[in-house]
Amino acid sequence: MLKEKLTSPYLLLALVPLIWSTNFILGKILVQSLPPFTITAVRFGVASIILMLLLFTRKDIKIPPRSLWPSIIALGITGVFAFNTLVYFGLRYTTTINSTIINAFNPVLVALLAVIWLKEDVSIKRIGGFLISVAGVFVIAIRGSWGIFLSMSFNPGDIIILMATFIWAVYSTLGKKVMTVITPLEATTYASLVGVILLVPAAIWEWRGDVAYHMSWQAAVSLVYLGVFASVIGFLWWNHSIARLGSTVAANFYNLIPVYAIIMAYFFLDERIQAYHLFGGTLVLIGVYIGSGYSLPIAGMVKRIRKDTE
Repeated sequence: MLKEKLTSPYLLLALVPLIWSTNFILGKILVQSLPPFTITAVRFGVASIILMLLLFTRKDIKIPPRSLWPSIIALGITGVFAFNTLVYFGLRYTTTINSTIINAFNPVLVALLAVIWLKEDVSIKRIGGFLISVAGVFVIAIRGSWGIFLSMSFNPGDIIILMATFIWAVYSTLGKKVMTVITPLEATTYASLVGVILLVPAAIWEWRGDVAYHMSWQAAVSLVYLGVFASVIGFLWWNHSIARLGSTVAANFYNLIPVYAIIMAYFFLDERIQAYHLFGGTLVLIGVYIGSGYSLPIAGMVKRIRKDTE
């Protein structure tokens, strides 16, 4: 019973954004000293070693059928190579506010792709939950001020982040299809290896000429953390949940990332929690709850009140 609760896909989905919330924070720091392809290559190089060790401990390793390899390669290109590299490129040129707002639309994009590609049924209630969570992220990003929203300026970095968001939606949707044939561990490992194979030449190319980069101990620790937690644990839990619940339900939890970022900033950066944090965070939680297929108890309360008054 306890094991089932601890491995519940809903619990895992609630924890993955906590792990991934550090990616944007550490990524913003890493891009100041290292180029994007190098960051992603080292991060997933660490992850690939760990994933292969985990895979080799299993006795029932499946070699994917030849017909599935194009989809696995596509997972490596989208989820490992393209998404993370574009995020690190985009963070060089855009603001945290802009990237947060753009990323909030990920669940909506996943839902659209799931309907078109996988023929999944997405209810109006679930779409409503997505939009409520997007509104919550929006409130947090603009700090509850329309003035900040009206003064926002868009730049090339926003286009890059938008591309990354769409690519992640493709990865999440495609992952559901692949994991009907192979396990989440196998899919994550093979996709990570494909991504690293593509990333290594790109990373070598970045160090050409007289470009000055340096690997500080802070950067090294950050890369190991991202490799172990954000890449191995985060991706395994994410893919496990997609296999169990579907891509649209999983994507709905993605907007918990800014909520966790607020909590982490409070405890580790000594930042104050403002009213707009609470309001926006509440909207995100309500949106995630509704988007996961649950109903708020308000409807039941209204029915009971009507029944009592009749």
